[in-house]
Amino acid sequence: MMRLWHAVIALIAAVALVTQLVLVIDKDASVVNFFSYFTIQSNILVMIASALIALKPDRGGTVFGILRMAGLVGITITGIIFSTVLAGKVEFDGIAWWTDKAFHYIVPAMAVIGFVAMKPRTRLDKNSLWFVGWAVAWLAYTLIRAEVADPVYAVTSTTFSKVPYDFLDVDVHGSGSVAIACAGVTVLALALATFYIWLSKRESVNA
Repeated sequence: MMRLWHAVIALIAAVALVTQLVLVIDKDASVVNFFSYFTIQSNILVMIASALIALKPDRGGTVFGILRMAGLVGITITGIIFSTVLAGKVEFDGIAWWTDKAFHYIVPAMAVIGFVAMKPRTRLDKNSLWFVGWAVAWLAYTLIRAEVADPVYAVTSTTFSKVPYDFLDVDVHGSGSVAIACAGVTVLALALATFYIWLSKRESVNA
């Protein structure tokens, strides 16, 4: 069941990613923008980690622990923030509607359930907290690119921004508000990581 569950996660994420990429290319939209979304990167990390777990459920090691934590925390934040802050701001139809649901609801839910409810869980320790390096790098890249490259993202069905998510738009909300939003997401990320480490150790103690 463990292997099948994670194989399905990897398959859903892969199909959604490839399908959405084809749509982006077909519309002559920015491929760089596509891969610059936190949501897309989180789904890619989950896809890779899930595929590796499907091949070897008890996979461990520091590098894999960091990958697993990055995917778990990233996809959990994706699900939480999208459902509470971003849902409904951009309307999708056709195939894009399905890929949107896969990215923001199906993969996040299955990834969290896969870690919380299924065993063996990946053994996570404090070394897995190095996942923060990816999150910080993504944020720095996003804010710097907004200033030097002037990219264009659709943040609602009628408005556009230089950043993929409206709450990171310094021009609209000011640097103070963006800093607070980033701090809030950072606290959430560390809280989630702490929970996942605790859950992992709890299984080790009970084993």
